[in-house]
Amino acid sequence: MVLSKPDILKYLKGGTLRFDPPLPDGAVKQVSVDLRLGKKFTRFKEIPGYLPAIQMDKSLWQSADLWEHVEHDRYRLNPGEFVLAQTLETVVIPNDLVGLVEGRSSWARMGVTIHLTAPKIDPGFNGPITLEMANFTKAPIELRAGVDKPAQLMLLRITSPLPDDELYGCEDTDIFQYQQDPIPYRPK
Repeated sequence: MVLSKPDILKYLKGGTLRFDPPLPDGAVKQVSVDLRLGKKFTRFKEIPGYLPAIQMDKSLWQSADLWEHVEHDRYRLNPGEFVLAQTLETVVIPNDLVGLVEGRSSWARMGVTIHLTAPKIDPGFNGPITLEMANFTKAPIELRAGVDKPAQLMLLRITSPLPDDELYGCEDTDIFQYQQDPIPYRPK
């Protein structure tokens, strides 16, 4: 069941669903929460000539040769560019909810995708949400930290709350728990 505004507000008031910094007035909509863009961005560097291709492997996430990290109030997303960004808000999902992060239709109409795949935010997740952003237009898009609201979080109640030992972050494979940067992997 998708939570409506009154249910989202109850979870916020009860303290089990948390956002830090606190949400501004008007951020809770009919069935979602608007998420603001943070200041951290990670993008692929030019692929080194000695590397013919990359593979989906743990070493990919840890390679300083592949990733460039920047922190700015504004970021220029050029045509055809892909960047990992973060929400300004750190989100804590309680044991009886799951989140779905989705791009906003106004951004899609500008030709910018916000979350390319895997929108699920598991029960127990604690951290900023990484956004996978791509510009499909012919014009650069200026992204503004703390101002732009490119994504929204929908919340669904799950059939049975998960016990603490089954929440996201309990297993070594839960690599995005407490992430502080948009890089896909943060070693424990």
